[in-house]
Amino acid sequence: MIKIGVDGRLLQGKLTGVGKYVLNLLNYICDNTESIIFSIYTNKPLECSLRADKITVYQDNARMGKIKPMVWSKLLSFRLINQDKPDIFFAGDAFVPLFIKAQKIVSVVHDLNAIIAPETMSRLRLVTDKLFFEKDIKKASVIITNSYGTADKLKQYHHIDTTLVVHPIMDKPYKVIEDGLVQEKLKSLNINYPYLLTVSTQEPRKNMDKTIKAFINLKVREQLKPYKLLLVGSKGWKAEHIQSMIQSYPGEVMSLGYVSDELMPYLYNGAKLFVFPSSYEGFGMPAREAMLCGTNVVVTDIPELREATFEKGAYINPENSKEFEDCIVHVIESGNIINQNTLNNTDQLSLLIGTLESLG
Repeated sequence: MIKIGVDGRLLQGKLTGVGKYVLNLLNYICDNTESIIFSIYTNKPLECSLRADKITVYQDNARMGKIKPMVWSKLLSFRLINQDKPDIFFAGDAFVPLFIKAQKIVSVVHDLNAIIAPETMSRLRLVTDKLFFEKDIKKASVIITNSYGTADKLKQYHHIDTTLVVHPIMDKPYKVIEDGLVQEKLKSLNINYPYLLTVSTQEPRKNMDKTIKAFINLKVREQLKPYKLLLVGSKGWKAEHIQSMIQSYPGEVMSLGYVSDELMPYLYNGAKLFVFPSSYEGFGMPAREAMLCGTNVVVTDIPELREATFEKGAYINPENSKEFEDCIVHVIESGNIINQNTLNNTDQLSLLIGTLESLG
């Protein structure tokens, strides 16, 4: 039996995209092999559902729970890890705790934000990246990236090769749902109008302001007369401008904030169009979720989002407002129906378990 230790910091609280990536990867491994078990180390309680038969959680004492998770993980988690003695340590976002004795490390790289979009990061995270990111990745026996685009940028900026590309494993509810069930769920949410949808944290690189501007321009020209724009996602860095724009268009632009995972598939299914003009993504999970729910997408023309949308989206330069607006209208009017049978993964997930077993 191979024991893999996991940084539980990523599984604390409401899961981010990185947290969902790690959780779904653990579940996939648990479902597909009997030779691997997991130990998760954390300084705070975990709210997510875990496979109790194959996953053991080790939580540090209450005093440690007051320490920032990143600080605890990097400087203090080694005590739990070394006491448990895992065969392999799984660094779910590339960072490896100091002083651990595990000789075999699997590292996951999700993006190169510290280089490409540093303005989106907290000061602590940016400093941590600058100090440890490259050093920690070079400790790894196996390096996983979430996209071929991330693999290319890891090679470009750090001259480090990727072992495996493993796309995010999507939650099973992200699928086409019968329209009657969708409308019933939307009605319970008081959504009884056609809408465009965007899902992202409110921060500069997501270009939510450009989405709002494009939508309002089209409304003024009466090209989207019956539609509203629904925004899902929490406030991020420098969100004041976005908040001001939302407040300027009450009844037209609706900010829903955080929406539960249970409701998101219905929102995707019910949307006439999903819009995601982010300037940079390591993958772009919301765009893939929308595609799997049968909703057409308009996204930025970058390699990572082409990959996330199976090369079957509509691609734009968000800096070109006319192109952006014209594309929205064209996709809505085209009435294109996505053939789910053509949405085939191109990653190397099938090689993952064998790779881990060879390390153990």
